[in-house]
Amino acid sequence: MRTTTFLLSFSALLIFSSACASEKNSNKEIPAHLLNKFSAKSFAYPVGEKDYVTEKNDWWDWWYNAQDFGENRHLGEDWNKTTGGNTDCGEPIYAAASGQISFAKDAGAGWGNVVIIEHTASDGTKIQSLYGHLETITRTEGAVEKRELIGTMGGANGRYPCHLHFEIRWMKCPVWNQTGNGYADEKHGWIDPSEFIDKTR
Repeated sequence: MRTTTFLLSFSALLIFSSACASEKNSNKEIPAHLLNKFSAKSFAYPVGEKDYVTEKNDWWDWWYNAQDFGENRHLGEDWNKTTGGNTDCGEPIYAAASGQISFAKDAGAGWGNVVIIEHTASDGTKIQSLYGHLETITRTEGAVEKRELIGTMGGANGRYPCHLHFEIRWMKCPVWNQTGNGYADEKHGWIDPSEFIDKTR
């Protein structure tokens, strides 16, 4: 009887673990149609001077992803320089791709200055990139080109150490053209920024 009970409990645990893993993976999975709509070389990282920035914490490009998408319920990535502290305050922030600015203003205490850019594929498919906690905004409206300067890195008016909160959303996002909370259990509508950029540059 004990053996049967153990086997049933173990089987239930395996099923539950698989379900959780599937849910976790589905939250991070990039919809295939988005990769098909946005061609190679259409996106780039929003920080750094090198053409080939990576999210790794190394000295190759002086930048790294300090808090990854999905980590601690994070809906984006937090970018910093490898030099530490607030040495990255005031660093230039660039548009990740060509698009149209749809939001550019101080979004309040938790966000500071935020820019949102809408990017449209040839068939009308849209995604958005969000740049949060900026010290300054240099573009507030109109069309921008990939890697065009849109602002400088900040810390939400001194609320946080300087870093860039960077998100990429697609049209299922429930806070389209809004800042949202930056953190949530449900990530449907958000995609992993680095994974997406690495596949579209």
